[in-house]
Amino acid sequence: MESFDLQNFKTINTIIERDSKDTTYKYALLRGAVEISQEYQHLKHEKGNRIEFPLGLLIEKWLLYYYPFIESDIPQKSGEDKEAAKQISFRRTFKKITDFYSGNGKFSEFYKDYTKGSIPDSIVPEFRSLIREIRNTITKYPMKHLGYSATKEYYSIFDFDRQFAMPPGNFHVERDYLIRNLGTYSLSREFDTIFEILGSFISGEDAVLFQWAEFTRSASNGNVSLAGALEKLQTYPITERDIIPARSFYNNLLREQPVLECVWSGKLVTRDSLHIDHLIPFSVLRNNDLWNLVPVTNQVNRDKRDKIPSPEFIEKRKSALKHYWNLLQKEHPRKFDRELAISLTGVIDPASVWQEVAVQKLMEKCRYYIEVRGFDAWSLL
Repeated sequence: MESFDLQNFKTINTIIERDSKDTTYKYALLRGAVEISQEYQHLKHEKGNRIEFPLGLLIEKWLLYYYPFIESDIPQKSGEDKEAAKQISFRRTFKKITDFYSGNGKFSEFYKDYTKGSIPDSIVPEFRSLIREIRNTITKYPMKHLGYSATKEYYSIFDFDRQFAMPPGNFHVERDYLIRNLGTYSLSREFDTIFEILGSFISGEDAVLFQWAEFTRSASNGNVSLAGALEKLQTYPITERDIIPARSFYNNLLREQPVLECVWSGKLVTRDSLHIDHLIPFSVLRNNDLWNLVPVTNQVNRDKRDKIPSPEFIEKRKSALKHYWNLLQKEHPRKFDRELAISLTGVIDPASVWQEVAVQKLMEKCRYYIEVRGFDAWSLL
């Protein structure tokens, strides 16, 4: 039975949650690496504690992943449009390929030609350029940056053979040649094992959500698409930040006293500068409970955004938190107690000081999101 280092799972979580999402390169690299570890163990080469695979396998995966998006002009980069500076690096070259096949069988015909080694001579130069561009993109961007948010090091998860030089101009375009003669990439033995055994859960193919959607599609006899089922499964009753009850409460406080204290900075908050912060961001925990909504300044609200307050900072600012929780509990005792117990503390011993228990539970929850889920920690320390 294989054993896994929990830190490796935490690193994967951090990559998925925190690494840059400007393009889909990260997802394509992870998906490709997972599939290769599962499908091509016979092509791996062990080198110390590293596992090497042909880099051509990743290039082939990217050809197959991106073809439908390029063919349909679907953006794969934030703000992507027809300006070259806003396109994924190989879109223009790839578009020449998909345009060529638009009247010649499209994706399936392209794949047939590729696997048979019969790419038409008229587009072989473009195909060679595309291979070079995809290889350069993989090694220069996602392979370099993936994992940086967790380790603060480049090429911390994947690396490649730096000594390899691309074949000159007219290299062969047969599949076997491309897979075996475009260098290698490597990853640690531990990550290869995780990808091989549990990779389908990372890529989503065996995830509960995907399996449920596939079952729904099948059970509907084709009346519901896989995409439609996934959309239904991700429909959630709380879709927006609802701060109206909390804002009303704090505005009433400001009628009784001239200013409030910003929970995080300690600075004064007036009616004009009042902003409501979700202690645990709404994008992370879809929760509009009163305990999760506190008064802050505009600057603090902008600075914190979707970050998680560090446990150390919560400890430092807990007196302000307790103060507002006490006021909220007195104003809305039944609602506040029910929400706090269900979504933060559980049942609290009546003899205990509930405010201190709530602070400790908040610190535990934030520590989980930071250390296990990989979200950015935030403080003003």
